[in-house]
Amino acid sequence: MALFILAATAAIPLAAPVFPTQDGPVHLYYVDVLRGVLTHSAPYAQHFRIKTFLTPYALEYYSLLGLELFFSPVFSEKMLILAYILGFGLGFRYLVESVAERGTPWILTGIPFCLNMLVYMGFLNYCMALALLLFACGFWIRYAERITTRRGAIMIGFLILMLLTHPVPAAVFLGFAALFLLARRSNRNARPIVLLAAMGILALAWVAPFLHPTLSGERNRNYLATMGWFDTIATELQLYHVSPFRSLLYRAGPILLVALAAAAVAAGLRRRHRGVSSGAKALLAASAACFAAYCLVPQRMNGSFYFAERFPILWVLFLLAGAAAIPLPRGWTLAAGGLAIATTLGLLVQQHVKVEEIASRMALAGRIPLAQPGDVGLIVASSRETPPGLQFNPYMWSAVHYFRRSRAILANDPWMDMPQIMLRPMQPNRWSYLDPDDAAAPFLRSAAGGISWRDLDFVVRMAPGGDFTIDRLR
Repeated sequence: MALFILAATAAIPLAAPVFPTQDGPVHLYYVDVLRGVLTHSAPYAQHFRIKTFLTPYALEYYSLLGLELFFSPVFSEKMLILAYILGFGLGFRYLVESVAERGTPWILTGIPFCLNMLVYMGFLNYCMALALLLFACGFWIRYAERITTRRGAIMIGFLILMLLTHPVPAAVFLGFAALFLLARRSNRNARPIVLLAAMGILALAWVAPFLHPTLSGERNRNYLATMGWFDTIATELQLYHVSPFRSLLYRAGPILLVALAAAAVAAGLRRRHRGVSSGAKALLAASAACFAAYCLVPQRMNGSFYFAERFPILWVLFLLAGAAAIPLPRGWTLAAGGLAIATTLGLLVQQHVKVEEIASRMALAGRIPLAQPGDVGLIVASSRETPPGLQFNPYMWSAVHYFRRSRAILANDPWMDMPQIMLRPMQPNRWSYLDPDDAAAPFLRSAAGGISWRDLDFVVRMAPGGDFTIDRLR
């Protein structure tokens, strides 16, 4: 049943002409740029250079480079999403079966959260690391007290893969591993402690060169400071930053599933307060820690937005796995499995409708005549407001598909000022690193002041609904 539901989930990105995500078009474009720079081929080699060959996002880019040897860029991205879906489903199953009986219906409860908001945001590197995190936590539960050289090497291998994909799940894993050892405080085996310390040193040594001071001011405040306790917790419990779509109809099933898991935990703790396993304690403590992290960590970290939004999916998954770890009457388990199946099927129908609607609008842009290879263009937009009903903006960077197909140069190359991005512009200028709405103001000022656009060949004007027009400047 679990594999059937995962296959149905995989049909969502496969069926769409283009799977709509917010940041995905930029990552596909940067893979083309990376290939051009590596092979010293025009036009990208004249405009960009590589800062470093290994960064915390490297695994996604090199995976896409390899896949694009055999498939188109759009289908390569779909293949990577399919690998994530499979890894997520099997990883959650592995984690649950580390603390519960094999084949328990609780393994189905994670699947409704597979295509979560972060996937639609285009944070595929984070999502891949999330799947690895599930395997790593399950492996630690099973073998932390029986560490051998081979198992230690496997554990370090998991950590390295996470560090090459996204550092936040790597940090969460180290925290979970520490919580598990604390839960087994009566054990005097020093091997897992030594291994955990070594992994912590390795992670810190890898991440430290990519850190820079966070931005100050209002943008760097946490949700607790901007919204207060009540609104922050209410937002988190309503799963607004887990679900890609805002409607209550979409969120109702996942909310009921989380509520069932919380009720199961409460019932189990009342019945077996002293008989709860170390794995259950660690999972529930990790869930509470990730819940608190959303409230307390900055909204922006290391130059990136949506830092706090990385944690809600984690507390949900840890809670579901923790509920599975507590022995309860069979009725609870069957209810969880049945609700998970019904929820997943309902979500997939809604996702199919929404994805087809968005993808069909994005596909209209494919009819626009391409620019000349090497032409320099700018994307501007009047607003960065998220479309109604969505928790992501699939149109924010959708025009970058046009740049990739044209082999044109994107003047406002986003995120290249961040150390975790391996590329940078050869000669940064006034447009570099700007989001479309940030680029609109200086562009309009230049137009009003009669300043020529000698550094631009065309401009793409984005409309709120995803349509865009192209103005040739010379």
